[in-house]
Amino acid sequence: MKAIIYCFSGTGNTKMVSEFVKTELDKRDVETTVFSFDYESYKKRTYPSPNDFDIIAIAYPIYGFNAPHLVNRFVKVLEKAKGEKQCFIIKTSGEPFAPNHYSSSIMKSRLRRKGYRVMEEKHYLMPYNIMFRYPDELVKQMYIYAESHAAIMADKIVKNETYLLHPHPLYYLLYTLGKLVWIGGPIIGKTYRIKKKKCTKCTLCIKNCPMSNIREGKDGYPHFGCHCMICMRCVMYCPHDAINAGILNAWKVNGAYPFKKLLIDESVNPNYVNESTKGYFKAFKKYFDCIDRELKDAELSLKNS
Repeated sequence: MKAIIYCFSGTGNTKMVSEFVKTELDKRDVETTVFSFDYESYKKRTYPSPNDFDIIAIAYPIYGFNAPHLVNRFVKVLEKAKGEKQCFIIKTSGEPFAPNHYSSSIMKSRLRRKGYRVMEEKHYLMPYNIMFRYPDELVKQMYIYAESHAAIMADKIVKNETYLLHPHPLYYLLYTLGKLVWIGGPIIGKTYRIKKKKCTKCTLCIKNCPMSNIREGKDGYPHFGCHCMICMRCVMYCPHDAINAGILNAWKVNGAYPFKKLLIDESVNPNYVNESTKGYFKAFKKYFDCIDRELKDAELSLKNS
């Protein structure tokens, strides 16, 4: 069997999770491709045909309880399935809150109308790229659990099992209000500015922008357009912290999370969220407990088979 994961990733968390799922599917004899799409590949329709694969997936980060507008637009132009085709959804966010479950509502409806059978969706916790930086211990814990979660997802895909998220109707209001990010993104993005004393004109932000929203001005410095999605890739990966994120500047996170380094660092304890956790991160324990239960169920099922 062959599968493709159409992945949109802002700062890389969703791409990393997609690679986890690919690795697990490959182990189960499902030859899997991860295709990272952006505005240019959407606009020019330069992406592999879903009908060249047995299984397809859509992977995206959640912004304001919604999928990025580009992702929904991508699904809208995706060609119809020739025959019923299995489909699954990967979503990532920095918090486990139930309103995030609504984020795939539009795409699930569009996929079904195109003949895709949406079988499964999984919500993966990954560290914030905006508001505040997550502690190393939690970042490591999220990475480890994301790998385990990917194995669970791959098993369900191979077994053709259904697992869909069903949010409470009361959260629909938050999901609807969150759509303001589609309008607010271009407006907020225009408030971004370059700190000329720090900028070396390396053009990394121009090359990396998934919306082709940053261009080199006549003065040689990057200039921001009106197609921003607030993915924060330019801010996080600027090697000299030379981008002022406008009204979001107080919330920006600069510098990538060192996942691989933390993974091998034995001094970093990946048990940040536990029974004694208090405050904001206490709400995360239910998510980790759920994965633990699924892993135990999988182990029990394997022993009984």
